Amino acid sequence: MDTRRLAYYVTIVDCGTITRAAEILHIAQPALSQHVSALENEFGQQLLIRSRKGVVPTAAGRSLYRYAQGILRLEESARDEINSEASSPAGAVTIGLAAYSLASTLVVPILQTIRSRYPRIVTRVVESLTVIHSQALKMGQVDAAIIYDPGLVRGVRFERFAVDELCLVAPLWLELPGATDDEVPLHSLGSLEFMLPNRTHTMRKLLEQNFNQAGIELDVVIEMDHSRPLNDAIQLGLGVTVLPRAVAEATFPRDQFSIRRIVEPTMTLTLALATPDHHPLSAAAEAVVEVLREVVVKQHPDSP
Repeated sequence: MDTRRLAYYVTIVDCGTITRAAEILHIAQPALSQHVSALENEFGQQLLIRSRKGVVPTAAGRSLYRYAQGILRLEESARDEINSEASSPAGAVTIGLAAYSLASTLVVPILQTIRSRYPRIVTRVVESLTVIHSQALKMGQVDAAIIYDPGLVRGVRFERFAVDELCLVAPLWLELPGATDDEVPLHSLGSLEFMLPNRTHTMRKLLEQNFNQAGIELDVVIEMDHSRPLNDAIQLGLGVTVLPRAVAEATFPRDQFSIRRIVEPTMTLTLALATPDHHPLSAAAEAVVEVLREVVVKQHPDSP
């Protein structure tokens, strides 16, 4: 049923004449009469009694008038609610963050922006999950995520915004053959003990691939899904770690740690905003994704 046609009908009944209704609706009188005829054909009933004085509804017409008013009120309420959701969405939105990434430094500006613009949104931030983030997106456990680009994943859309090279983070006193103050070749890392994320992490997979190709064993003595304790752990001599340069420089003071780019070969990771592409997001999730885009682009103006 065409609700626009119902609105025309209600206006005609309210005005008492098709001529006056046509003036209010800015529709030609013959066209308005055709809409009434179409309604009468649809219901198989005469809806209006026409006379020289105007029109009055029949019994069927009065019933339609009452229901039409209710339908139009519901339509208006739905539009108001939808428009309200767009301007002030509400609900819970879950954001996933990759461990050992720059995402942790973006959390506060992201949350500040969401809270100031959308006070009715409850934001959940998760770093460790029982499944990898891309799978969590496909399963609907996470609405959006800032993660390292793992390559093609069906059902997930990636918006890449930062490429960073991997660096070895170690105590200042650690000496490595062939290393300079700024660089260390991969073949010099075989004797080290590492603290890294678990095997599902994109960075861990990249390191294992390059170590294997170089014929070197990657000796992981501690698997840690949160990078925050690494500072104290490295100072205590529990091991070394690998991080993207931006994360390393933001986390580890140069006067206490050495940060050397790994070379021969160099390794890079791409940070990306990931969202599901197989189902629509809620209004609240869409709003949060726009905030993520805005904050990420502002932090990385030279995005790829």
